[in-house]
Amino acid sequence: MVCGLIVVLITYFIAPHFTSQDRNAHNCRFWGIIFSGSDSSFENTIRSHLDSLKSLGTNNPDGWGICYYLAPDSSVLLPVISRGEPSAPIDLRYDRVVNDLVNYVEGSAIAHVRSGSSGLTSGIPDPHPFKRDGFYRDFHMLFAHNGLVPVDALLALIQSIDPTYLALNPPDYAPDYLDSDLYAIYIMEMIDVYHNYSIEECIKLAITKIDSALGTNSAQFNFVMSDGSTLWALHYTKPSERGFTLYYYPHEEISDYWVAASKPLDTLESWWVAVPNSTLVTLKPNQPPQLINIFLRDAQPSLGSGFGLIHPNPFTTNTMITYHLLQTSDISLKIYDVTGRLVRTLSTGTENSGFYTVPWDGRDSRGVKLANGTYYCSLDIDEDKHVEKILLVK
Repeated sequence: MVCGLIVVLITYFIAPHFTSQDRNAHNCRFWGIIFSGSDSSFENTIRSHLDSLKSLGTNNPDGWGICYYLAPDSSVLLPVISRGEPSAPIDLRYDRVVNDLVNYVEGSAIAHVRSGSSGLTSGIPDPHPFKRDGFYRDFHMLFAHNGLVPVDALLALIQSIDPTYLALNPPDYAPDYLDSDLYAIYIMEMIDVYHNYSIEECIKLAITKIDSALGTNSAQFNFVMSDGSTLWALHYTKPSERGFTLYYYPHEEISDYWVAASKPLDTLESWWVAVPNSTLVTLKPNQPPQLINIFLRDAQPSLGSGFGLIHPNPFTTNTMITYHLLQTSDISLKIYDVTGRLVRTLSTGTENSGFYTVPWDGRDSRGVKLANGTYYCSLDIDEDKHVEKILLVK
């Protein structure tokens, strides 16, 4: 029964086409929840909030999207995505998906209603929420965005960190890119590359880099994001007077569940807390909300020389080894087996600062295919040594 539900809900619902129109990006709204234990104690809250979100769809004719985590067993959280067009108030599937969410959700859910201002909508239901998976870090996220961020700036930033990343984590929509799609990818790239830093630090770094790249140009960065155990929500708009807002709920010091939304979604507005501009809020069940000013001058992660992504890993025929240099350096890139024997030299010499990608086909220096097993990729940069494990399988 669960498998059948997954097959049905993960399908993209395609309904009558709508042409794109020039609408205010603020018409997009999102909602996210994180909780521990059973959702039965606040089922009415979920239904009330999502009913309020549905009513906002009268100004959002380009559709809706809902995603939640399902737990087929105790060891895995499986995201279930439903997207629909036309608008939520006239799409009967919206209420059916809400019912399924209440019956099956485990830990977290995100919902979104969309205007057409973030991209072409002809034949495309609401693309939110987006699902993104890490490659260098074991991290998975659901993501929804409210606003506009210039696509060209996002593309340039993604490629400046790792030119191969869009191939590893391809956008859902290309070559007619959607800003929210690329925005989610860029945040995921920061989480991947800066894998020794907290998620909050990575988000902060991503936003400050985008903000710096845009200069005085306006943008709206508001998002909600979850990995199934934590809910992150950002309120940042430049200029701040554009009217974008973010709230969390309930107005308590500690709660077994938290909600983040673009605006209060029921009549109990006194129970909603407004999040200041330039602020990231981290919400975990049974812990107090943590609010972080993303522009405070505290320690931020910095990208040093060393390995980037090695993908795929494990691999069968070919893998791509990425590394980065802060400055011109003498390097050597070599492969060793588990006994410490050198089996292949992939690159040596002096290289300028930048990102480099080197393929390895699983063969030794004579061109002979190596046996299955564990190998070690050694990268010497001047006097520093970096080692990563690579698994060859057939």
